Amino acid sequence: MTITEIILCFIIYSFIGWLWEGLITLIREHRIINRGFLNGPYCPIYGAGALIFLFIGQHILDPVKLFFIGGAIACVLEYATSFTMEKLFKARWWDYTKYPFNLNGRICLYGFIAFGGASVAIRYLHPHLLEFIQSIPNNHIWAIVLTAIFTADFISTNQSFARFNKILRDYQATLRKGRVGQFFDANSRRVRRILTWQQRRILKAFPSFQSNYDKAFNEVQKLYKTSKFKPEKTAHARKKAKKILK
Repeated sequence: MTITEIILCFIIYSFIGWLWEGLITLIREHRIINRGFLNGPYCPIYGAGALIFLFIGQHILDPVKLFFIGGAIACVLEYATSFTMEKLFKARWWDYTKYPFNLNGRICLYGFIAFGGASVAIRYLHPHLLEFIQSIPNNHIWAIVLTAIFTADFISTNQSFARFNKILRDYQATLRKGRVGQFFDANSRRVRRILTWQQRRILKAFPSFQSNYDKAFNEVQKLYKTSKFKPEKTAHARKKAKKILK
């Protein structure tokens, strides 16, 4: 595949993964939730997994081998992604500890089966997808535009959670020292930005989200639900904060 085809395949498979995650939430919770880490309609882990499988498993013809190799590739990628995101963001985004045959809550048997089946399907669907991409007029322009959008989304999301983690880290330190009032007085502007729409969407999309700054994170959730830190109610928010944290 050309660079343009690789980029567009990555975006399309990421979009298919986003649709799949949305279907799961629709079945389980009877509503559609944007389950992607990024804001746009794509889940990069699916796009990356599909490309890795295509490059590694392109010469495997036996469907049974495809199933097991594809499932194994997906599980390794999912485990590595979970581990990396935990190190970067000091948080765990999903937890499979309640599912049977899980490994450290990062991967489970259900995921292996689902991704193994998807790997077999990709083998037969990919040639048609490639034909579609090749038929798109000026597909290289689409690749450039989508790459720019994806990159901007990726940078914005990472910066947002870097700020969020810094607030949680500082808040956790003040909780340990019992100086909550000083934290709110010194950080009123930052406090108002706790749980922006982007962060609220992420927490809604990942109900198993766990922060390493667990005490601060739990209190921030309580505070947000109580006052939402609206600028015109900052003093009121501080009072309620102190009551909750007593």
